[in-house]
Amino acid sequence: MSSTKILLLLCAFTTVLMSCEHRVTMETTVHADGQLDKQIFLEVEKKQKKVKESFIHFVDSAHLADWQAIDSTQLPPYLKPKEGKKYVGYRKHFESAEAANEHLALPNDSLFRVTSSFKKKFRWFFTYIAYSDTYHAINRLSLSRKDFFTTEDFQFIERLPAEGKHISPADSLYLKLLNEKITDHYGNRAFFEEYFNLLLAEVRQLPDGAWQEKLKTGKESLYRKMVSDKDLPDNFLQLYADSLNIPVKLTNPQFAADQKRLENKINFITTAYDGKYRHTLHMPGPIVSTNADSVAGNSAYWAPPAIKFLLTNYEMKAESRKINYWAFAITLLVMGAAGWLLRKRE
Repeated sequence: MSSTKILLLLCAFTTVLMSCEHRVTMETTVHADGQLDKQIFLEVEKKQKKVKESFIHFVDSAHLADWQAIDSTQLPPYLKPKEGKKYVGYRKHFESAEAANEHLALPNDSLFRVTSSFKKKFRWFFTYIAYSDTYHAINRLSLSRKDFFTTEDFQFIERLPAEGKHISPADSLYLKLLNEKITDHYGNRAFFEEYFNLLLAEVRQLPDGAWQEKLKTGKESLYRKMVSDKDLPDNFLQLYADSLNIPVKLTNPQFAADQKRLENKINFITTAYDGKYRHTLHMPGPIVSTNADSVAGNSAYWAPPAIKFLLTNYEMKAESRKINYWAFAITLLVMGAAGWLLRKRE
């Protein structure tokens, strides 16, 4: 995708995302010894043949070969694809949360990162198992959020209910304005800054430092033109540099590689933000505490709107409790022995 096409995409960011919505379901089965079974299901076009390519944003291509494709007859019955769609899934067993993180949480600007945490606490009669999956913020752009979002914005995002749940008219209006702030203000500016910095890096290699200052002087006019002009040519960065008589040519391999990395990052952000997510934790015992949207038996369920983890990490956690029957048995034996000794002394 050309840089211009990506930048223009931001001007209609919300509309584009709504038109290509997809659904993602993740499940983790937690075992008492810390082992994990993870499954990822994606909704794709029914006619799609190259299924593995759908998972490039969720499992690193270097690790995907270690995951097992799930047969369509083994898909969970609650997965109901839309017309013309189907679900595909992959699963993998991990010996520990750390092993899972090697596959799903390594630093990567174009990968949906999930960090798993497992802790076990022994309390004699009970063993408590605390587990969490944390979605890393899908915004991987370098522009600071400070000048765009307030504490109240993040508090509002935190209290948003599960996807599809009713919110009040006042909250609905606030969410509409917040989405406009994300797309029309922060999004446009953040993507522009990334591309401008690519151009600036090339200009810095010129022997005369005055070219950098000349480029920075025209920065705001370039931003306004990018936002307002829907017919910019693909090479508008080069044309802009030429208009300032800056002797830089954006044809070297390093610039092409940097631009490709940025385009992969942008593609990931737009794709990930477009998703509708469902996350499930199956715990090894009854759940005693969780921040889940709902609980049924030993399972906790979340359906977080993507805005929950657009700008900040989002932790989904549950704690379960298992009875230590041996501890009860030992306690009864000790109490019985103590009672017998007391009676013997009498």
